[in-house]
Parts: sequence; structure tokens; C-alpha cells
Amino acid sequence: MLKKSWNRLFRKKHTSKKIDVLLDIEAITEFLNDIQADTKELLSQLKKLKELEKEYEVASSGILHVNLETQAKLLDKLLERYGFFQDDVDVNGLRVKMIAAEFLKRIKAAGMTDLVRQKEKDMRWKMLW
Repeated sequence: MLKKSWNRLFRKKHTSKKIDVLLDIEAITEFLNDIQADTKELLSQLKKLKELEKEYEVASSGILHVNLETQAKLLDKLLERYGFFQDDVDVNGLRVKMIAAEFLKRIKAAGMTDLVRQKEKDMRWKMLW
């Protein structure tokens, strides 16, 4: 009796979150529209880093430290910015997967068994990426 009460109080409740497909599509669209600004900034930082790396290869010992400090500062910015970019890509990838999963639920509910089987055989629909 005590175990049942304990389980009722502390077990995880599995509630499936309602997917708002339109909201997710809007968020993905906004991300894709903004991606150009992100990639432009990342490309600019990589270009600067490339130039610093070229300078490093021919640098004398007197300016080597300055070059490396400059590269460190640039890499700090690049790592932070790229981390944000990667997070955004991951989040939107999850949104795409949730939309696809919701679609599979809908075609199952509609009784479209041939389409369900077709999609379940397709490796892209297994969403292992």
C-alpha cells in the first residue's frame, strides 16, 4: 500500500505535448531567413582568422605573441557565435522531426496504411540524423 502511494506521488507523468505545426513552421522559416546574417558574420570571422594564420606562418618572434593573442580573441568570438548557430540548427532540426512525427500520427489516424508503411521504410523518416 505504501509503495503504491509513493509511486503515485513521484512517478513521472507521461503527457504528450501538443505539437503546434504552424508555430513550428513559422519558427523554422524565421530561422532560415535569419541564417544569412549568421553565416555572413561567421564567414567574416573565418576570413580574419585565415589572414591571421597566414601572418602567423611568417611572423617573427617579436609579433608572434600579438598574433596569437589576436587569434585567441577572434576564436573566442567565433566559438561563441558558432555555438549559438549550432544550437539554433539543432533546435530547428528537432522542430522538423516533431512536425514529421505529427504527420505520421495524422496519416495513421486517417487510415492511410500504405503511406505509413512507405514512410516507415524510408530512412529519412526514421530521423536518425
